Amino acid sequence: MSRIKGFYKKIAEQIVLFAIIIVIIVAMGIASPYFLSVRNAMNIVQYVSTYGIIAIGMTMVILTGGINLSVGGTLALSVYVAAKCMLAGIPWPAAILVCLIVGGMVGVVNGFAVAGLKIPPLIATLAVEQITRGIHLGLAQGAPLHGFPEHFLNIGAGELLGIPMAVIWTIGLFLFFGFFLAKTKTGRLIYAVGGNPEATRIAGINNKRLIMLVYIFAGLLCSIAGIIVVGRMNSVAVSIAQGIDMQAITACVLGGASVTIGGKGKVSGTFLGILIMGLIQNSLDLLNVSAYWQTFIQGLILLLAVSLDAVRTLRASGTYKKKR
Repeated sequence: MSRIKGFYKKIAEQIVLFAIIIVIIVAMGIASPYFLSVRNAMNIVQYVSTYGIIAIGMTMVILTGGINLSVGGTLALSVYVAAKCMLAGIPWPAAILVCLIVGGMVGVVNGFAVAGLKIPPLIATLAVEQITRGIHLGLAQGAPLHGFPEHFLNIGAGELLGIPMAVIWTIGLFLFFGFFLAKTKTGRLIYAVGGNPEATRIAGINNKRLIMLVYIFAGLLCSIAGIIVVGRMNSVAVSIAQGIDMQAITACVLGGASVTIGGKGKVSGTFLGILIMGLIQNSLDLLNVSAYWQTFIQGLILLLAVSLDAVRTLRASGTYKKKR
């Protein structure tokens, strides 16, 4: 009986998320004749692919008790450099490698600032966001880049057996990192570092190295997301990836990751979180809700999700009952 209760407790949050997804689908299926079309479904999954991939890295950062506000700048700078390389005649595979190197190096800077210099993650990554955005804007001078090789564009815009490549990349990365966190020693240590960093330090685990690794992963995933979005758009806009950090964080928190304590969250929950975000965004578009009010609604969802996370944390610690 205790095993059944334990199993139910583990999947309870996922059940709730599935229920929310079903409610949105049923309600919008009634409200809009276009919602249940195959084309609209593809639009939703392609829309969430960019910040879904970023949300994987964000989940790992949150598991360590951190946050990453530099994802938009990391994406913008890495793909801009790659785009300039391709337009200068450098082969697209080499440009992709450069893109990944830039993303990884931004991750190194974030990791060193947080783990090495002990700067609070919020401040460190916000500063790096400003730096990377500033470099991108300074190099771009307001001019977008476009006109890339077809093979490069197919990475994000192509299809395999009728399935968009953006969807395949997203699902593949979720499966890989879900396995990594749940089944590998390093993945379990990431949970441990976030849940009880003092205990892991006493046990001889190198917390700094693990935190550095997580931020490098986050930077690399930003670069991959950038490659996909540029492949789909065939352009590197000056405003690329604006606000994507809030979307990724909201998806993570909706999926059960805790921003109040480390070591809590799953990639599978984040996947359901990005689906909910995609369904909500698509529903607002179909219902012709003003873009200004959409921003308000997205902020409200994030506030509610974080508030629920805070209540869950208080209840788990017993503080909530004591206060009452």
